[in-house]
Amino acid sequence: MFLSEADLLSKAHSLAGRHVASLGSRAHKGGVGELVEIALGLTPGSSPEPDVASLGIEVKTLPVQNGKVIESTWVCSATPSSILEETWSTSRVRKKLARVLFVPVEGGDVPVDARRVGTAFLWSPNLDDEAILRRDWEDLADLVAHGLGFAVSARRGTALQLRPKAKDNTVRRTSIDVAGESYEHAPQGFYLRRPFTQGIIAAVFG
Repeated sequence: MFLSEADLLSKAHSLAGRHVASLGSRAHKGGVGELVEIALGLTPGSSPEPDVASLGIEVKTLPVQNGKVIESTWVCSATPSSILEETWSTSRVRKKLARVLFVPVEGGDVPVDARRVGTAFLWSPNLDDEAILRRDWEDLADLVAHGLGFAVSARRGTALQLRPKAKDNTVRRTSIDVAGESYEHAPQGFYLRRPFTQGIIAAVFG
C-alpha cells in the first residue's frame, strides 16, 4: 500500500488538526488508536508483525495534554508461551519498536470526539534507547517466563513496564511457566512508560 516512509508520513500528516469524530465511527472496541489506523488505510489487528509490515513500521497513538504524554503506550502482549521462544533480538517488543510512527492525539478531559490529531513523526531507538529497552525486556520477560509477571509492579522498568491488559479483573488466562507448571493469571502486556515517550517528544519537538 505505502511505497515508502515518506508516503506513509505524508498520509499521517494529512490527519493533523482533524478531530477524532471526523476519522470514522467509534462503534468498535479499539477506540482512537484503531480509528487512526483505519484513517491511514490500515487494517487494525493483533499481529506480531508491525502494522505496516512492508515498511517494518508500527503505528502508535500518543495521548497528550498541554504537550505532556498522559498515558503509557501499549506495545504487545506478554505471555509466557511466546516469551519462552524469544530472545531480545527476536522479540516482538523489539520488532514492534524498531521503527514507529507516533501519532499524538489530544487526551485528558477533552471529549473523545473533540480530540484533535497532532503532527505524526517517525522514530527509531538509538543505541542508548535500545540498551535500556533490552535491559528492561530481559528483566521483565524473565519474570513472566517464571510465572511471576502477575507480581511485578508497574513501577519496575525504565522504558518498559508490565501492566494488566484486559477488560476487567475477572479475565483470566492459563499459562505454562519455564518450569512446566501451569498457572492462572490476568493477561498482561508490555507498555512504554510515559517518561520515555515524553523524552522522545522532547527530542523531536524540542
